[in-house]
Amino acid sequence: MATSLARLTARLLGGYQRRTLVEWGMLSAAVLALVTACALLQWSERADKAVYDLSVAAQHHAASDDIVIVAIDDPSISAIGRWPWRRWVLADLIERIAADAPRVIGVDVILSEPDQLHPEDDRALAASMASAGNVVLPALAEAGQGGLLVRYPLTGLGSEVGHINIAVDLDGIAREIFLQEGLQGRQLKHFSAAMVGFGGPERPVSTYRHDDEANSQGADGWTRRYRLRVPFAGPPGTFRQVSVLDVLGGRLPRDFFRGKSVLVGATASGLGDVFPTPVSRTGHGMSGVEIIANAMQTLQRDSAILTLPRPWFWLCTLLPVLLASLASLMLTPRNALLVTVVLLAGTLGASLLLVVFGHLWFAPASALVGCSLVYPLWSWRRQEAALQFLTDELGQLEQEPGLLAMPAGERESGRNLDTRMRAVYRMTTRLRDLRQFLADGLEGLPEATVICDSGGHVLLANRSGLMLAPRALAKLSDMSAPRPDIRELIREVFPQPKAGLEYWDQLRSAFTDGGAGQAQPAQAPPGVELDARGQQPMLLRGAPLRSDTGGVAGLIVSVIDITQVRVAERRREESLRFISHDMRSPQASILALIDLQNEPGRALPEGALLARIAEHASRTLELADDFIRLARAEAPHLNFIEMDLAGVVLDATDELWALASAARIELKLEVEEEPSQVVAEPVLLVRAIANLVSNAIKFSPPQTTVTVRLYRVPQGLAIDVTDQGPGIALEDQGRLFQPFARLRDAERDAPAGSGLGLVFVKTVVERHGGEIRLTSAAGAGATFTIILPC
Repeated sequence: MATSLARLTARLLGGYQRRTLVEWGMLSAAVLALVTACALLQWSERADKAVYDLSVAAQHHAASDDIVIVAIDDPSISAIGRWPWRRWVLADLIERIAADAPRVIGVDVILSEPDQLHPEDDRALAASMASAGNVVLPALAEAGQGGLLVRYPLTGLGSEVGHINIAVDLDGIAREIFLQEGLQGRQLKHFSAAMVGFGGPERPVSTYRHDDEANSQGADGWTRRYRLRVPFAGPPGTFRQVSVLDVLGGRLPRDFFRGKSVLVGATASGLGDVFPTPVSRTGHGMSGVEIIANAMQTLQRDSAILTLPRPWFWLCTLLPVLLASLASLMLTPRNALLVTVVLLAGTLGASLLLVVFGHLWFAPASALVGCSLVYPLWSWRRQEAALQFLTDELGQLEQEPGLLAMPAGERESGRNLDTRMRAVYRMTTRLRDLRQFLADGLEGLPEATVICDSGGHVLLANRSGLMLAPRALAKLSDMSAPRPDIRELIREVFPQPKAGLEYWDQLRSAFTDGGAGQAQPAQAPPGVELDARGQQPMLLRGAPLRSDTGGVAGLIVSVIDITQVRVAERRREESLRFISHDMRSPQASILALIDLQNEPGRALPEGALLARIAEHASRTLELADDFIRLARAEAPHLNFIEMDLAGVVLDATDELWALASAARIELKLEVEEEPSQVVAEPVLLVRAIANLVSNAIKFSPPQTTVTVRLYRVPQGLAIDVTDQGPGIALEDQGRLFQPFARLRDAERDAPAGSGLGLVFVKTVVERHGGEIRLTSAAGAGATFTIILPC
């Protein structure tokens, strides 16, 4: 049966685990598929852009000192006049800048149309550019007939040309440029690349650090290649700027522009050349010329932000989702939540740190969405499963008979979580009450009882069991410690544990797989009697604990002190011997005398016959009275009252004045005048003291004294009965208080007795919580002392 139950349990648990794994696998696959679709279709692009902007804004670095912007700012517009200026102003500006021998001059001003009103200005501008020899001009792409047209600067200027297009994303923010744009066969490098490469060996733009994945070609044939994500040095105004007005007015120190890359461009408000960027603050955009400066620095340092390679991107996207899913399956809800939060923070932090320290871009939004979905979805599924489980289990528990049965009026209706929680609380309260009931029942057992599993590991023990084997069960209350073994308990309690260990093996084998597979239920072997270390007899007995399915849930083992049983058996044997010998002998003697009297030749005189019959009848009556008094002293309930012990002593001695006088013995009484109140049963106590005085008189020779003394001792009150008789040898004193023990039966003229008198005295004294002592030696008289508590 145990094997079948174990297999059924394993199948149920296996089915539950398989169902859980299937649900987890399906949920994880669905979330991973959603994450993959989100990444491929860029559903989370706006969120990714926000993270990108945050990471770019967090990676400030110093602007290059080699790049200077000559700004066409608001003060210059106010002083020189409204834009556009006459081109002789630009010619003068270029001449003044060129006079300091800069490395390159970039004029971010569109010069695609000739000045029809002032042609001499164009000639002056061309002359200044030719004189400088290091000017780069922008080309403009605009719509025209048949598609897009590239409008180059004025012919004859003889300067390097680059396009100034800035890529703006769907959200209107400028984050990148393309190093090469244009129509097929007429593609231009970017203005910043032309500036950086000016005067040096020709370097293809493809050799700069860039992204290839964003290459595109529009329907109009316009092609964009070599995307450059710009790691902006800082917010607008980071690069060093000087005003056109300062340059034209000669306010700058000599050689200010020597060896530097000079950008001339518009920063004044209202000119329209302003873009929002990831580093823009409080709504202020960045001018196109400063974006070009950032692009130039990126090319100089080869520090463009690259997209993480696709294999690493998918690993960083799917791995956190899979880890969050595994955590939800394998960890507790609290720990799974903590792991999910750590994964979310780690994924977001990794994306930021990759940009800051590695100039690599990983779009984290898809992974964040997946990690955020796994925990609540799996928690919802587990909550549904737990709610269904609670509903089913509570339904079964509510239908259980006995102590767990839920009254119909107390059952909760509804299947929401609050209702189920209230029902669980009510049921757990009943289970706690039942557990307390069972624990109290176990504690209430008078025998030392332990409950253990089939392997012998002790699970529970009552107080008697803990007191019986304190060393073996010392760590029972420590749940982290190994469970004590029943074999240790047997070895501690019994000095000769072999029979006990064999009994445990028999009990265990009767209810393991071997015994449980029999056609009939196994029966517990009968208990075994062993002697404990204190020599008291103990009965070791065990029985199985059955589960609700009939299987063996554990074994209960009891160690029963059968000392009282053995004492009762010994008393029964003594009583049978008393009845069969001491009580029967006088009656047999009487019948023998009657038979003898029927023979005329052997008949005794009537007086002698009656005397002998009276003697035997008196002995029988004395034996019966002693036996009845002893039985009464051993009764479970006695009528104790508060009384004066001096009066009890006086009553006991008064009964024996006549006996003492007849034996020519002086009966002396010494009682202290102090109060001697005790709680006692007066009749039994009087008879016990009288027995001692009677024995003293019987065994004292004539012309001697028997002294009865009442006095106070530290333990309470003491009564001494002292005689001057033959005394009791030390080797005989051990048998003195045993039932039916008569020390002087073999002596001639020994006093008659039943052997129950001193047993009666000892029993009465112990029932009063006191003790009896003997002080004697052979030939030196005897003193019996009764000590009673006040």
